[in-house]
Amino acid sequence: MPVSEISPGMKGIGKTVFHGTQIETFQVDIIDIVKGEGGISHFILANLSGDKIKEGGGISEGMSGSPVYIDDRLIGAVSYAWEMSEHNLFLVTPIQEMLEIFNLPYNNSQTISQEYKINNSLCFTREKANKIIVKNSVKNNNFSELADREEIIFYPVVSPIIINGIKGRTLERLSSSLKKFNLMPIQGIGFNENIDINFQEVGERPSNKIEAGSAIGIQLTRGDVNITSIGTVTYREGDKVLALGHPFLKKGEVSFLLSEVYIYHSLPNMVMPFKLGTPLNLVGKIVQDREAGILAILNSYPRIIPLKIQVTNINTELSYQTGVQIINDYDLLEPLVSNITVQAIDNALDRIGLGTAQVEIEIKGEREGQELFRKNMYCSSDDIAIQAITEMPEIIDLIVNNYFEMVNLTEINIDIKIDNKKKIGKIEEIVLEDSSIKPGDYLEAKIKIRPFREELIEKAMTIQIPSDTPPGEALLMVNGGGELDNQQEEFVDSGKQDYKSLEEVLKDISDRPKGNQIIGEVIIYSDELTSE
Repeated sequence: MPVSEISPGMKGIGKTVFHGTQIETFQVDIIDIVKGEGGISHFILANLSGDKIKEGGGISEGMSGSPVYIDDRLIGAVSYAWEMSEHNLFLVTPIQEMLEIFNLPYNNSQTISQEYKINNSLCFTREKANKIIVKNSVKNNNFSELADREEIIFYPVVSPIIINGIKGRTLERLSSSLKKFNLMPIQGIGFNENIDINFQEVGERPSNKIEAGSAIGIQLTRGDVNITSIGTVTYREGDKVLALGHPFLKKGEVSFLLSEVYIYHSLPNMVMPFKLGTPLNLVGKIVQDREAGILAILNSYPRIIPLKIQVTNINTELSYQTGVQIINDYDLLEPLVSNITVQAIDNALDRIGLGTAQVEIEIKGEREGQELFRKNMYCSSDDIAIQAITEMPEIIDLIVNNYFEMVNLTEINIDIKIDNKKKIGKIEEIVLEDSSIKPGDYLEAKIKIRPFREELIEKAMTIQIPSDTPPGEALLMVNGGGELDNQQEEFVDSGKQDYKSLEEVLKDISDRPKGNQIIGEVIIYSDELTSE
């Protein structure tokens, strides 16, 4: 039904899932038509009611996309709701606006907030209001600020990001990383084995169960760690599905995971209730993320990046394995990989504190020559899990943001072995075999090292002096490879500017000094040559 045929006072129904996977209805009363320019040209202002709505405390985050019908004709999707109210007032994104997503190219302008005039003042607020502000951004949740505004602010009613498999401090770290994407993670719960779901039947033809009103999950990861935002299907045409009625991340053309969702309950909340659920079967991929909603294709699956992590606790001889599928989005890749790795370490150790870690990182691209293998050792007196991921953000950044070519990652493997001992040492003495060296000769030195609470050990070092070195004094500097970490920022900057190929970048990452190496440098002082 077009907006032109809709008028205040009309009544209709909406469809959504309140519990499990069963689609149920609620009542809708049309209040007015909201007109504006830019973004969505019209919204339909409405009120919802019904026993299920009352039980859940009103409209819930996760209901976005719920189809609304008048006389069995689809008018659009539940999309935005008014916070700090009785949670019955909402906006409908007209179906005509959503159907435009089928027709690409689509306007991908980044509109964070938009103002719309309404025909009649709203008398159910403290004072009459004649302006609506629709925001696609994360909610403020500042009670005093919301209370002081004369405008009515509507926010998307997509659910928070529900995370299973990450908890505690790692959830806090990930939440901080995802703030810039307007994503608000909350702790999910495990799947209840008593839920009456025939998984075999669901697995055979999961896409057949997707229809208008079905609960769906937009997944960033899937596997041992599930990161899911819940929404609702608005319209299905063959294998094409429209949902939400508002953007998710507004990234335009995307490749996200689409899954069925089981809804546990709508949890009451002072700001706005939200649906809590868990993902079921993978049913397709999301290909468009636009102002008027998302477009998904059923029975077609996105290219994902498999992440495999194995953490071995040397002291207990126990290993912990984590397998996760991550969406192919390089903006989100680094925080997801880093924090999933920290959680895997925390799970394996069941403690936070000192230790020594040997970390092997293998990253593969689809083309030959796009492979990286990096092995390093780390030690920390406070938090070995955090120390063990020191290089990961930099390595991922250098690969996915390299200046030379696009790298389509096909696999990330991380192997970590952790000992609860402090395996560090300090250099106590450097003894030169001969302090007078000729150009072309070898400088030989003995390095005496004191391991932590162990006996002194001795290592030999040999450095060849270039044959064209001018006469002068020289200084031998010896450091542990881990002490060169302060040069990493310089390495990143120079790497993006000075390398000639991706292969050079990958080789430099692999060959960088390691924490268990001793690095010797000879600095020459001469009138002709100041350093080498």
